[in-house]
Amino acid sequence: MNPIPPQNPLSLAIVGLSFGRYILTTLQNPQEKRLFKLVAVSDLRQKLAEETAAEFGVKAYASLEEVLQDDSIAVVGLYTQPYGRAKLIREILRAGKDVMTTKPFELDVEEAETILREAQEMGRVVHLNSPSPEPTQDLSQIRAWAEKFKLGRLVSARGEVWASYLENADGSWMDDPLLCPGGAMMRLGIYLVNDIIHLAGPADQVNLIGTRVRTGRPTPDNALLTMSCASGCLGSVYASLCVDDGDRYSNGLTLNYEHGTIYRNVGTACTPPKAEKSSLSLIMGNGDPRHVAAEKVFDEVSGIYQWESFYRAVTKRKSISDDYVQKIVEGVKVLDAMRGMTAVA
Repeated sequence: MNPIPPQNPLSLAIVGLSFGRYILTTLQNPQEKRLFKLVAVSDLRQKLAEETAAEFGVKAYASLEEVLQDDSIAVVGLYTQPYGRAKLIREILRAGKDVMTTKPFELDVEEAETILREAQEMGRVVHLNSPSPEPTQDLSQIRAWAEKFKLGRLVSARGEVWASYLENADGSWMDDPLLCPGGAMMRLGIYLVNDIIHLAGPADQVNLIGTRVRTGRPTPDNALLTMSCASGCLGSVYASLCVDDGDRYSNGLTLNYEHGTIYRNVGTACTPPKAEKSSLSLIMGNGDPRHVAAEKVFDEVSGIYQWESFYRAVTKRKSISDDYVQKIVEGVKVLDAMRGMTAVA
């Protein structure tokens, strides 16, 4: 894909500053600044909105309604809690603005699909980081290797991701098992869930177990999910907020095909030097001794925000595809199935 030449960027407002504050820092990169111009921030906590606005030299709005009344704003970055997000996206789209948001997209399956279909009907754009609108380089390479080396069917996909969080209960949505099902699984593991769905197809059976080891939240900080996919692939994801070993957020993935195994960020030899890199290796045998058939490293990982893709879609008025809608909805279905599956004392 050819890079976009310098030109007038699209005006952008960030709504929700708990996580949106992190997004603001990434938008200061030169490659993002040539595409989007931050003009406003908004949060229900007025003091936070005003302090953040002053820091970045932009307007502060106390509500989404105020943002939508500003005709100079072309796109909205929405970083509020996931439950009920579809309703807010509907308000943004109907105000004539496009949306970049984050995982998990929504917790209500019907609402998620409904708003995405509405976006298609209106010709508007809704993108999020996981699943991303376009396959990341590592996922594209995995598919290419599977075809080139005739690996056969994907029979098992095992993902693992962890970090070290020392948190206390604060009454937020992350403390509510209905709003944050599976705790660590929803907050970290959903990236791998979406990757497995992308590679293996929809899950028709989901099981989840979880424990609370070290955080003060009532939701699990240590969780294991298993999935049975209609394709025959068995999937599992381990997600934890309890491990501090320097490999945080590595999103390890082991993919067993009939005739080979692909590793992503797994093991000491494959661990990338930075969390934002992705390291792949293909192991084959075919009756012969084990050998490394291919290796590759990419400067991006699953779960990145594809701002350039979003820019192209908005400026070319290219709405979302049926395939993208389906991938988003299938991930929401897994989250919905997780509700009530875990209980921690």
